[in-house]
Amino acid sequence: MADKRTVITKTAIKEGMLELLSQSDFNYITVSALCREAGVGRATFYTHYTGLTDVIDELADDAIQATKRSSAPGVSGIIQLAEKMRRTTDPQDLAPYMDLLPVCQRVADNPKYKVLFKDSFVSEYMLMNIYRREREAMLPYLIDHFNLTAEQADKIFLFGVTGAFAVNRAMGWKKDESWYQVQKVLLTFLEGGYQALGKL
Repeated sequence: MADKRTVITKTAIKEGMLELLSQSDFNYITVSALCREAGVGRATFYTHYTGLTDVIDELADDAIQATKRSSAPGVSGIIQLAEKMRRTTDPQDLAPYMDLLPVCQRVADNPKYKVLFKDSFVSEYMLMNIYRREREAMLPYLIDHFNLTAEQADKIFLFGVTGAFAVNRAMGWKKDESWYQVQKVLLTFLEGGYQALGKL
C-alpha cells in the first residue's frame, strides 16, 4: 500500500492532468506543464510515472473503479435496460438503471472524468484501457452463456464496447431525449443478437 505522501503526490498529478485536459489537447501537454499545475518537481513526477500516458492509465483505473456497477453485469444488464426502455424513455424513470450501461458510458457520465472523453487521443486511449480491463470479466461470461470460442467472445465484446463508444461520441456524450431514443433502439438490437446467439 502506498504511503500517505505518495498518495497525495499522485493525486495532485492526476488532478493536474484533468485540469490541463479541460484547457488543452493532450498533445500540447508537457511534463513540465503538468508539474507546474500539480505543484511538484520533475524528479518527483518521474519517481512515480515514466511519462504522461502512465498518468492517463491511472486515471482510467480510477474512473472505472469509481463507476463499478452494482447491478447485473454484461448481457444481463443490456437485457434489463432494454426491457426498461421498452416501457419508458423518460430520463427520471430510467435514472436508477443507468449503472446497467456499458462502462464507457458510465465513466463519461462522471463529471470528474468526463474531460477524458473530450480529447481525441485520450478518448481512444481510454476506450482501449476500458476494453482491456473489462474483457477479463466479460469474456468468460460470453463463452459460458453463448458457447463461443475465446476469439468470438473477444470480438463480440470489442464490437459492443467500440460501438457504444462511437455512438455516444457522435452524440456528444449528452443524455438528451434523442439519446434515450437511440439507446432504446440499440439495446433492443443488441438484446436480439444475444438471444439469437443463445439459440445457436
